[in-house]
Amino acid sequence: MSIKKKIIAATPMLTLIAYLLIGFLADAWHPGWIVFFAIPIMPMILNPKGIFGMYPLLVVVAYLVLGCCFGLWHPWWIIFLTIPVVEIFVPKKKNKKIHIE
Repeated sequence: MSIKKKIIAATPMLTLIAYLLIGFLADAWHPGWIVFFAIPIMPMILNPKGIFGMYPLLVVVAYLVLGCCFGLWHPWWIIFLTIPVVEIFVPKKKNKKIHIE
């Protein structure tokens, strides 16, 4: 098993430990749950497919951080409108499939 796969496999346990430490030591249970975003983000970081492949997730994380930590729910919901704009204007890589007959 490669080191990348080991890190990805250990991420859920590490985030749980980090969440419990943040909760018990700093009594920050509410903003502490954000560490659980490391579980889906870690494979994206270790196996990058480009920043635009994870753009929607980054927008959601940014919105939740702005809302939960700073109370800026409105007007920052507008950042969700950038997702279709990025999807339209950023070209996708096309995978070529080889057919063997």
